[in-house]
Amino acid sequence: MIALLLAATLPPPAEAGITFRAGKIERRLAQGLADRTTRRPVRITDPVRLASISKLAVALAALRLVERRMLDLDRDVANYLGWRLRNPAFPDVPVTLRQLLSHTSGVRDAAGYVMALDDDLAARLADPRAWDDRHGSGHFAYANLNYALVAAVMEGASGTRFDRLMQTELFVPLGIAGCFNWSGCPAGAAQRAVVLYRASGEIAADNLRGRAPPCPG
Repeated sequence: MIALLLAATLPPPAEAGITFRAGKIERRLAQGLADRTTRRPVRITDPVRLASISKLAVALAALRLVERRMLDLDRDVANYLGWRLRNPAFPDVPVTLRQLLSHTSGVRDAAGYVMALDDDLAARLADPRAWDDRHGSGHFAYANLNYALVAAVMEGASGTRFDRLMQTELFVPLGIAGCFNWSGCPAGAAQRAVVLYRASGEIAADNLRGRAPPCPG
């Protein structure tokens, strides 16, 4: 409640909306501030972090690899990862791409899912807290860590870094000016980044001050 009251006294955050009909855009709206500190108004073309909405894009790209038989939805993903992935409570049951995409793998977020580029994904999944020890595969429970694994599976199958793979498999073919790494965004995108705020008004991400972070290109 206190956070909501504080948020009510802050400058309006950015918000945007688009309406579609029969596959065509009817109306676009952008209002509020892209950056409360500089009071920069948001524009409809400003890049904004989509968070978990991006899982849809990842799933589409993964299924393109399935169509080309680079990936199999029901094969043990250990074949792509290069290391054994098992729920410690069900060590004889393989984990599949279908399960990861649909949040039915048994993976949980209790061990944490925010990882640096040089973190060890295999070590994170070796933590028993990363798994549901009560249910086997097929039980739905949303977990962000599923999609870190999907990205690793896609890299293993293609030999291409995930953010670059998303460009070639999805964004370029569909004409989407999106990216999973600021270094892969269109020129000048970081200068127009919309700052992400928490309900309390605290900055959560993308306070770039006009410059892309030092991500590998």
